[in-house]
Amino acid sequence: MDLKEQIKQQLEKENKSKGFGDTFEKFTTFTGIKRLVKWIYGEKDCGCDRRRDLWNKWFPYKDKECEDSQ
Repeated sequence: MDLKEQIKQQLEKENKSKGFGDTFEKFTTFTGIKRLVKWIYGEKDCGCDRRRDLWNKWFPYKDKECEDSQ
């Protein structure tokens, strides 16, 4: 496998959602909701990052690679 393919696989692995929080963040980014919320809140913390991390903890996705190795 060449370097380009290795980099592509690493980026795909890092871009995978760890849980529902990551998926919801991707949805809000894609639809423009996240941009609107950032515009409304400005520099204040809207709580999005905390909420994403909490939802990832509550609703994690199973990692198929870990299951395959067991």
